[in-house]
Amino acid sequence: MKTSMLRSAPKLLTIFVLTALVLPALIEDSPSAEAKLGTSAEIKSRPLMGDDDAPAVPASTPSAESQNLFLVYSVNNVGYIDVCGCKRKKVRQGSLTRRASYLKQAKFHHDNICLLDGGNTLFGPDDGKAKDFEKKQLKEKAKLIVESYNRMGYQSMLVGHHDITLGLEILQECEKMAKFPFLSANMRYTDDNSRVFAPTTVVECKGLKVGVLGLTIDTIPEYYLERANPDRPLMLTKAIDEAKSLVPELRSQCDILVLLSANSAETNREIAAAVPGIDVIVDPLIELGNHKVWVDEELSMEQLGETLMVRTDAQGARLGTLDIDWIDGGRPMVSLSFDSAPPAGRSTYWYERASMEPHLLEDPDIMGLVEAFRKGSAFVNIDALPELPHKDKYLTASTCSMCHVEQTDFWKGTTHADAFASLVETGDQWRQDCIACHVLGYGQAFIAPEEAEPYKNVQCENCHGLNPGHPQDPVNHPWGAVKETSCLTCHNKNQTRIDFVFSRERRKVACPPLKRN
Repeated sequence: MKTSMLRSAPKLLTIFVLTALVLPALIEDSPSAEAKLGTSAEIKSRPLMGDDDAPAVPASTPSAESQNLFLVYSVNNVGYIDVCGCKRKKVRQGSLTRRASYLKQAKFHHDNICLLDGGNTLFGPDDGKAKDFEKKQLKEKAKLIVESYNRMGYQSMLVGHHDITLGLEILQECEKMAKFPFLSANMRYTDDNSRVFAPTTVVECKGLKVGVLGLTIDTIPEYYLERANPDRPLMLTKAIDEAKSLVPELRSQCDILVLLSANSAETNREIAAAVPGIDVIVDPLIELGNHKVWVDEELSMEQLGETLMVRTDAQGARLGTLDIDWIDGGRPMVSLSFDSAPPAGRSTYWYERASMEPHLLEDPDIMGLVEAFRKGSAFVNIDALPELPHKDKYLTASTCSMCHVEQTDFWKGTTHADAFASLVETGDQWRQDCIACHVLGYGQAFIAPEEAEPYKNVQCENCHGLNPGHPQDPVNHPWGAVKETSCLTCHNKNQTRIDFVFSRERRKVACPPLKRN
């Protein structure tokens, strides 16, 4: 007992000392304590220790009440409804089905969403080369995209130059389906200078008004515009002139002003410098006449004075997002950063790009539309098919196998020999935007599905080219060397997202050399 008391003595002494130090602060009355510490507003306005020049946090005036807006944008969809099969459909980013799933989740987390599309949406750069029998399928795919946008809740879409690839008439059919406006301030009819589409719209977003201005790229060649609408040719006015004319009035009608401009990055920078009042420009990243399909992180955003210029990847791979806290009179917006507090009274944003990854799964509503399109893609009107004058020039692998047995056996062990099966697995085997890289001679040797059998898979002539005289006279009709350009038709980074190194990849599919006498 005595020993236990001796052991406790140091603890008791410690408690006594701490009580003596803390007790005065505990019994001091609260008004006096507040006088010593200062009010909460005064505390916020004080500089940090050693900082005599500026306060560490915003000044003492309370912040104005802010309103939240989650601005989501896509650009350069270029006719994509899903991930291309050669991108390993269940792995790569993209697809309307995942986009719809993401937006449903976003609407759960954000009460106020504004959803915009920056143009070049319905068709791709090569769709202008489509044959007549292919255009019907492209048109149906464009309608699928519009109906998907309706269901996802898009609120406006810019008309890009690819969108008129199949002609103005087809685009206007799509516009009639849309529950959102198609915008282009500078696309006009040549005969009377009237606009083809609405120039602007104001989107009501739960108390916030988002003004949207659309500008099509103003360097489209005249012949392209005439071909798009031959009975009443089109013209384009200068994008910067339309911006100067329309922005002041639109600015007076809205809180946030967004410019959807499918012009070059240089032109959009000029607009930002010359036209005050634009909060956000959605830019497709066109430099030196080239579209960038994949946008590096450091290029995805630029601050141009009071204007924020934003971008994102094409083909629906990633959506751009701006989570905005808007304060009336708080222009220009500033980035919300963990490094420093924003100036008092300024609107803020948090910028991210959302990748349409497999974890988003597939929205069943949009999936139903896509499945219906896939089933319909197998239909071809046989009576309407064109003549195929080059069909007899194709030998097919079955002809080659009669002499080149060893090479044929090797080919059967490559992925080229199973290329068509990968489309069958995903139900895309009769889509004209997929099939050409998985068969031999599509559009030249066959078109109708029932005629496809001897041409399925990537065969000898895909790589070596056509040489119909070789079987009868191989000495005078030898096969040439495989060229890199033959591979790049399908194995390009826009399709596969993988750098193709010809010298390395060729070895994987190079047949054994012929044994010569």
